[in-house]
Amino acid sequence: MNRLNAVLLVVLVFAAMAVVTAQHVSRQLYIELNREQKLARQLDVDYGKLLLEQSTWGAHALVEHAATSRLDMHLPAPREVQAIAPKGGT
Repeated sequence: MNRLNAVLLVVLVFAAMAVVTAQHVSRQLYIELNREQKLARQLDVDYGKLLLEQSTWGAHALVEHAATSRLDMHLPAPREVQAIAPKGGT
């Protein structure tokens, strides 16, 4: 009987240590999950800001202003435009 009690005590100690270890790992993973979710929310906010900035930079008036002021480009006059017919009969 004493031997059975000793074996059961050893099994109980190992089971208790396994429970403590599993709880610790679970808490660590939960903390990491929260950290990654917070990072994902921040990345979503940054992505929204970048989309807004992209739409601002892609605005027609801004592109036209940059083309005329910095690149010295202009719309061609109608006499400067030449239409070329495609080859192949279409």
